[in-house]
Parts: sequence; C-alpha cells; structure tokens
Amino acid sequence: MYRIYGMDSRHIRWLYLFLGGFFAGVLVLNIGKNSLLQDMELFSAASLSRMKFLEVDGSAFFRYVLRERMGMAVLLCLLATTYIGAAIIPVYALGMGTMAGILLSAASIRYGLLGVLLVLVSVLPHYLLLVPACIMLMDWCFHLNMALYHPERIGETGYSRRKQYLLRVIPKLIIITVILIAGSIVESYVNPKLLSIFLKLF
Repeated sequence: MYRIYGMDSRHIRWLYLFLGGFFAGVLVLNIGKNSLLQDMELFSAASLSRMKFLEVDGSAFFRYVLRERMGMAVLLCLLATTYIGAAIIPVYALGMGTMAGILLSAASIRYGLLGVLLVLVSVLPHYLLLVPACIMLMDWCFHLNMALYHPERIGETGYSRRKQYLLRVIPKLIIITVILIAGSIVESYVNPKLLSIFLKLF
C-alpha cells in the first residue's frame, strides 16, 4: 500500500522548505506592500467584484484546471528522469511555499481576518485532495530519480531490479493521477459555488 502521509527526514526537509518559502513570501509582500499591492490585481476590490457576477462554465473550467494540474505533474515527472531531478523537488516545495505566503499576505493585508477566510474558501475543499497528491508526486519523482541515477541509495542495484522497480511505480502514478483528477473536479464544480456564496460578504 502506498504511504500517503508517511513522514521521514526527506519529507520534513521539504516541509521546512515550504515553510521557509511561505515566510519569505509573507515578508516580501509586507515589506513592499505599498508598491506591490498597487500593481497586483490579486484579491483587489475590482477583481472580487467581477468574481461576484462571474458565471463559471464548469466543463470549460475543468479542462483548464486539469490542463494546469496535469501539466505541472508531467513536467515534474519528466524532470525526475534527468540528473537534476532530485534537486528540482526542493525548489518546487520552496516555490509553492512562497506563492502560498504571497497569497495569504495579500488577502490579509487587504481585508484582515475576512481575507484569511477568503483564502481558505478559495483553496478548500479541493486542496484536501491536491496537497496529498502533490506530496505523493514529489515522493514518486524522488524515488524515480534515485532508481535511475542512484539505485544504491534505495537498494535497487542491478538492471533487473531497476526494471522491476520501474514497473512497480506505474500503479503509484495511476493513483496520483486519479487523485489529481478528483481534486480538479472538486475545484471546478464545487469550489466556484462556495466562493460565490462567500463573496456576498464583500
């Protein structure tokens, strides 16, 4: 059974990088908030006003979301097959943390606690599926890279054992793909309705 939430030292390092990126994003936006927020439409009054009256085409939005989610997943998988693949994963964790910090800071600076709630509504419930899927994908990419370039680190030395390992990772990738698709469905059809209801507070 594929471990979704199993934490080891590698996962802890990724968590630290995510948190480091998060605090960096918060710090950068708060230091330059006067100039940065003026140039950003993120959570601006005008953008929220447009979102209030926006009618979302679920199927078109789903195609867009799925293309974005799967595109990133395919990119990470392809990079995992290169020699620098293992180094890309920490960079990805750092980048995700930075974007999360900027997102939360922009909303809280503009609207205070209501802005924090806006962010939560914006990322729930689909992130309950997407976050585990991303962790699983990062772990999958790391192990694939190790099997290709450093098989001795995971005990998969020898061509036959490496081939068997590569065959074993296919079911794991299918599970990750299914969860990403499920998260994209929720993001496309459930989240817009919840967000539309919440925006009535603004």
